[in-house]
Amino acid sequence: MTTPTVRVDPERLDLAKRPNRALIVAIVVLAAAVLALGAWIAYDQTSSPETAVTDEIQILLDDYLATWNNQDGQAFLELVTDDYALHMTSGAVSMSQHAEQARGTLEALAGRDWSESVIGEPIMTGNGPWFVSLVEHFTAPGYGPEGADGVSTFTIVDDGGTLKVARHTYVGNN
Repeated sequence: MTTPTVRVDPERLDLAKRPNRALIVAIVVLAAAVLALGAWIAYDQTSSPETAVTDEIQILLDDYLATWNNQDGQAFLELVTDDYALHMTSGAVSMSQHAEQARGTLEALAGRDWSESVIGEPIMTGNGPWFVSLVEHFTAPGYGPEGADGVSTFTIVDDGGTLKVARHTYVGNN
């Protein structure tokens, strides 16, 4: 009785031991894509959106709103242009004032428990003049116990090298 001879093809044996290169390439490409996506998400979360307010304009807005909360008419006049205009629309009532009239209104708020606060982040567009919108909440006599919310839009201009508020438009629910 003869023993059967088994022939093994050496090329076939090598293929069985060798890993599939296409699978390895696919895994490496997918891993690189996942890392790139993670880097992009981290960048997107830490970078400033195109509508973010610059530091200089944020300081101007903070100072401007502080003049209203502190009823500081002189500081207010330093932050606005000579042709400043305030437009307020609250329901059926609308009013327009210029710098001196607005200063008078602001100073008349003294002792009336006036408070104005910003809700969320302002958004900005433009490249001089700049347009900034933000949501505000007011509390004061006449606004009811819950206060009032509204949207203020500011036109900010470079006035001889100094940023100033040229126009403030407020539209609110009260």
